[in-house]
Amino acid sequence: MISVPHNELVAEYADLKQQYEDLRRPFSVRKEVPHTDVWHYPPVQYYPGKHPCEKPLEMMIDIINASSRPGEVVADFFLGGGNSLLAAKQTGRKGVGVELEAERFESTVEKLKNA
Repeated sequence: MISVPHNELVAEYADLKQQYEDLRRPFSVRKEVPHTDVWHYPPVQYYPGKHPCEKPLEMMIDIINASSRPGEVVADFFLGGGNSLLAAKQTGRKGVGVELEAERFESTVEKLKNA
């Protein structure tokens, strides 16, 4: 049987506990994020070049604030109009986007550059 001094076990536990806290991403509700399971946002109004499934920027900001921390990376593999990456930028996150349609991708890149 291996015997480990109590103080070493306490130090190891404290280190592992801190690593766990650093890695976990709990859903957190704060003043900026509505505490409810139903959120209401006005739809994105039509404009020339609007993506047919574009999500409201305010909704994307709330989702990103609730599910990530500043400095983390937001990935959107259905980039569309790019509001997820715009919200990531506005909330201090980095963003990665993938879009299948080349023309849509180019227009979204221009939109993000001009934002």
